[in-house]
Amino acid sequence: MAMTSTTPETFTADLDSEIAAKVVATAVAEAGPGAAELIDHKPSLWEALKESWRSRHLFGVIFSAALAAYIRKYRLGPTWIILQSVMSLIGYTLIFGGGVFNVRAPNGMPYFLFMCVGMMGWNLFNATLTVSARSFLRLRSVVREVHIPLILVPIAGSAQAIIRVGVVFVIYLISVVYYWIASGTLYFQLTPKYLFMSFFGLFLCIAMAWGISLWTAPMTAHTRDVRMILRFVVPFWFFITPVVYPIEQLHGKIKLAAELNPLSAPVEMAKVGFLGVGSVSPGLMIYSVVAICGVFASGIWFINRFGQRIVGLAPAGEDDDDDEDDMM
Repeated sequence: MAMTSTTPETFTADLDSEIAAKVVATAVAEAGPGAAELIDHKPSLWEALKESWRSRHLFGVIFSAALAAYIRKYRLGPTWIILQSVMSLIGYTLIFGGGVFNVRAPNGMPYFLFMCVGMMGWNLFNATLTVSARSFLRLRSVVREVHIPLILVPIAGSAQAIIRVGVVFVIYLISVVYYWIASGTLYFQLTPKYLFMSFFGLFLCIAMAWGISLWTAPMTAHTRDVRMILRFVVPFWFFITPVVYPIEQLHGKIKLAAELNPLSAPVEMAKVGFLGVGSVSPGLMIYSVVAICGVFASGIWFINRFGQRIVGLAPAGEDDDDDEDDMM
């Protein structure tokens, strides 16, 4: 009996073809007869947003395809997302809240809960930035086979990151129930305005990552050096973001650097909304919103102006063979 072997390159090619086929089928079904493909189309910022909204029916297909591309690489599939999320929370809690740095959470609350909320905001940013930077590599067949707004590729390509943060949120809710039963204290605010503040802060974290990814994703498809730069920059960014420590414990220039970090206010908003701890002034909130909107708008301009050209220069046979989970 003849035996056939499947190399990683063959598997990746087959998966890319399958993803492209799904997107093409969806696009044809939604577009109907007589649809025309626009060549060398460079819309304005507003036109790009409208075009992306009209093509929103493709978002779910790209989202699920990007998630499947990750899950099907490993035998344990989505189990790795759960294990990595749990182990990172335990590790950071032992290092920063344990005997190494001995950071204390405000109001005597369990440090693990403080860490969970901080890591929700940071993971939305870091995991999205890391995964979305590879989106054109993993979904290059989709981009080449069918005309879709390039904005959708890094955003929908962050599927794994969104699922990862969902796992952290579930862990946080389970921990809240546990400490409520054990100590009688509910470390969760049910007031709608505070919940809105938390989710808005989390949205700002992922919006910042999407804005940067609109720059890095097409450039990463052309050169892997961009990913190496991210690996050096992101760890420094982590330590000037109040994830593992209360921002009130900082002083002087270090506190100023943290306050000027556009991610600090969104992370603090999540802590204030969920836990009732932390501090964020209206001025810093406005500063963060303006900065993140500016990054996102500049990313849309860049990917509309140069994205198709840069992605088209990517080597046809280049595979995303690095581990996707080199994240803080």
